[in-house]
Amino acid sequence: MWIWHVSTTAIMNYLPSNLEFKDGVAFIGETSLLDVAKEYGTPLYVYDWEHLRDNIDYFTNAFGEETYFRYAAKAFICKALVKELDDKGWGVDVVSGGEMATVQAVTGTLENSLFNGTFKHKDEIEFFMQHNGGHISIDNRFEIPMLEQVAAKLERKQPVIMRINLDVGAETHPMVLTSGYDQQFGISIGFAEEALQQIYNSKHLLFSGVHVHIGSQIKDPDRYKKAMSECADFLNAHPASVEREIVFDAGGGFFSPYAGDEVDHELKVYADAIHEGIKEHWSGSYKVMIEPGRALVNNPGVILYTAGAIKDDRGEKPYILVDGGMSDNPRPALYGSEHKLFNISGGKAGEDVVHAVSGRHCESGDLLVKDAMLPSDTVSGDILMSTSTGAYTFAMASNYNRVPKSGVVAVTNSGMVELVNRQSFQDTFINDL
Repeated sequence: MWIWHVSTTAIMNYLPSNLEFKDGVAFIGETSLLDVAKEYGTPLYVYDWEHLRDNIDYFTNAFGEETYFRYAAKAFICKALVKELDDKGWGVDVVSGGEMATVQAVTGTLENSLFNGTFKHKDEIEFFMQHNGGHISIDNRFEIPMLEQVAAKLERKQPVIMRINLDVGAETHPMVLTSGYDQQFGISIGFAEEALQQIYNSKHLLFSGVHVHIGSQIKDPDRYKKAMSECADFLNAHPASVEREIVFDAGGGFFSPYAGDEVDHELKVYADAIHEGIKEHWSGSYKVMIEPGRALVNNPGVILYTAGAIKDDRGEKPYILVDGGMSDNPRPALYGSEHKLFNISGGKAGEDVVHAVSGRHCESGDLLVKDAMLPSDTVSGDILMSTSTGAYTFAMASNYNRVPKSGVVAVTNSGMVELVNRQSFQDTFINDL
């Protein structure tokens, strides 16, 4: 019996921390993923919920409970996750009315939320403020009079932070770089002083701090330190605006490993770097805000597929066609991202050989894994598991080809819990007129 054990620092491992292979069958705790697939069908998003809970605690312990934790909903959101976060004292970073409404439906308020994003509809702003929304991150000067107008209408003093676009990039994939001159995010440093004065002169906006987000999958903590230092320097140049406790929002981007990736330091190193960058340049009172997303939910999540036809006349490697694809995981098509695949059906004796695993959609780019090492005796009907798929998969899923969106299931110490229902065929055209 082969059993794969995962270290206690599970956030730094690409596999769910409670995953074990027993005679080739994948288990999360005592629950067989074959049983999960049989119960709920495939494709299916599955989360090791205990791993996710541990990740939340891991961040809380590393940064301290006095931090403003605002989970980035864009990575993955459902009502059950919002409830879990709320129970642990976390808020949510939202960028749309839909994300806001999900949070409000669970908690009854948006007071622990951060409203982020480059384009904010007026009705979204009103919804946020009407439900006692926490901080709004101002992305551009155009937003300031609109925020002022809505806040005045609601007779509200709205806390805002200002997102500054610093030339502090991250060594990461260019598609997830969010800082620098040639980026659409935030207010350029050359216009930040003018924007700050607009906010400070407002009767209904309360300047509360600064916000940066330099990218995703950041391995070097010094990047955060430099960003915070430059934010502090900016504020020091405008002392009249900062007579209260200031929020330093360091954004997200904390590294989460995929297969083959690794990082040689713990999360506490990131926290220390952020505080060092602030304290070396800022003597006033402050509070740190962070927006982790991928680092919380990615590695606890897997996607289960069923193998269909296997085409062994494709040249050097056979093609396995599965019942999902770019509609449930668009990342390989968008970013060329690579995910590890396992055959979890058990009873396989064949040597691992290279396969291409293709999705069901009518696109040549619908390849989930170009070079997957799978047993040579993989057959139609086997269950395949794609790892490190908890972030930006369900959240970016589509109904392309009018394929119903897959369901979401959590595996806990108590067994299986359905979080999101699978769509029916009829659900794909329910809004047609």
